[in-house]
Amino acid sequence: YGAPILSQVGQPVGVFYGYKTQGVYAPQAEADKDGYYQINKYGQKEYFSAGDMRFADLNPDGVIDENDRTVIGDPNPDIYGNIHTMFSWKNLTLSALFNYSLGNDIYNYQRSLLEGGTYFLNQTTAMRNRWMVEGQQTNIPRVEYNDPMGNSRFSDRWIEDGSYLRLASVTLSYYLPIQSTYLQGITIWGNASNLFTI
Repeated sequence: YGAPILSQVGQPVGVFYGYKTQGVYAPQAEADKDGYYQINKYGQKEYFSAGDMRFADLNPDGVIDENDRTVIGDPNPDIYGNIHTMFSWKNLTLSALFNYSLGNDIYNYQRSLLEGGTYFLNQTTAMRNRWMVEGQQTNIPRVEYNDPMGNSRFSDRWIEDGSYLRLASVTLSYYLPIQSTYLQGITIWGNASNLFTI
């Protein structure tokens, strides 16, 4: 889905490798001061202007290209696991299973489509805050078909915190103490899965 993944000595496995953003150029004067540009497929310089993303020039040469990519997220959690709990009262038992993950990043591919402003696709209402006029303060760049300046390229703009706590399963059961030759009790139960995620 357009997300470069890096596996490198000294880094966790499969980190996200892309561009760091530093906001959106509000007035043209900011873009002129930086003077950043990219090289198009014809070998010509294309300068970033008001309304474009301000990408970090990490190897300070003035050109925003693949040499400016860096680690922008780690999909590996710091800690993850399950919590199981059970409560019993007389013949009634309630049990719950929680899953959790802390410290991992995710790539929100769906948001990159719905807020990228690149093609004729439906967009979210967040796009109403896109840059439209000189000096406008926003974190969403201008919209231009085919995105010639690469404002929607893979960057930390699409990386989000993936930590969560999920109530994965709840089971309520009732034990009927029936004793006979063929039965040593009957348990009636009900279960619900994936009730909520925080």
